[in-house]
Amino acid sequence: MHAFRTLLLLVALSIGAPAAIAQAYPSRPIKVLHGFAAGGAPDAALRQVATRLERALGTAVVVENRSGASGTIAAAAVARADPDGYTLLFGVAANLAVAPALAKPPPYDPVTAFTPIIEVARGPYVWLVRDEAPARSMVEFVAWARTRPGQLNYASPGEGSVHHLATEMLKQAAGLDLVHVPISSGIYVPLLGGQVDAMFDSMPAPLPHLAAKKLRALAVTGPKRLAALPDVPTLAEQGLPGIDVNSWWGFVGPAGLPRDIVLRLNAEVRKALAEPDLVAALAKMAIEPSPGSPEAFGAHMAQEWARWKQVAAKARP
Repeated sequence: MHAFRTLLLLVALSIGAPAAIAQAYPSRPIKVLHGFAAGGAPDAALRQVATRLERALGTAVVVENRSGASGTIAAAAVARADPDGYTLLFGVAANLAVAPALAKPPPYDPVTAFTPIIEVARGPYVWLVRDEAPARSMVEFVAWARTRPGQLNYASPGEGSVHHLATEMLKQAAGLDLVHVPISSGIYVPLLGGQVDAMFDSMPAPLPHLAAKKLRALAVTGPKRLAALPDVPTLAEQGLPGIDVNSWWGFVGPAGLPRDIVLRLNAEVRKALAEPDLVAALAKMAIEPSPGSPEAFGAHMAQEWARWKQVAAKARP
């Protein structure tokens, strides 16, 4: 009888162990890798969320900027990490879809290498020209560019960037001959200085230049107008549909991250993104939160991964 009671006790303890572990999470600091330099819009949003996660989780949430290779260095490090909830990635379209699709061979498969936790924000790109440019709409820009084949140029952060590929889509859709000028840093300098004629960029970087009337926004990608730029129509509204390119950011963990940890983190990030002061802070940066379920974010990642693989396949000779 004593042996039977001991066995029952051991079984009960074994059943209760996972729940106890889940309740204890987190018991030490959480590290969040971000694959890009500090100071950008994703980094600013991440730090706003991280501050609130620290309060909610009762532990430090340490942001580590590990830039390089379009964010894939940081992403690959998280993919190799233990799936215990203490090493996460704040990923973006570049390292969760675009860069691995363009690399041959890819450094990882975003769908199988990570556990989606939650999307944080999503937004379109804006087509920008200098304020003194003759074009005041995309229709006028297309007409202007067609009269100068090979004479107008555009900037991007580099070959294979979302900015570059979005412009290539625009060139194909509108039948334009624009020259690509990769800019490794200070992308606005040549545009403001007149060395390049146009470019795509995501919010909120263009806002101060638009407010100062040094640049003009002619169109946004995606299906709807930006709340921060309500007078700027979409490309589709101006006869150029199909260029549905967006910036998007969110939290993922290594593959195999326990479901209870995923749901805990998802719930806390959702709460943070609903706080009025954070909503206001993000609105000042023209960032619109887009939180949802882990499944919704995973489906979006898979869709984007498949789409950019098709783009890469068409781009290769």
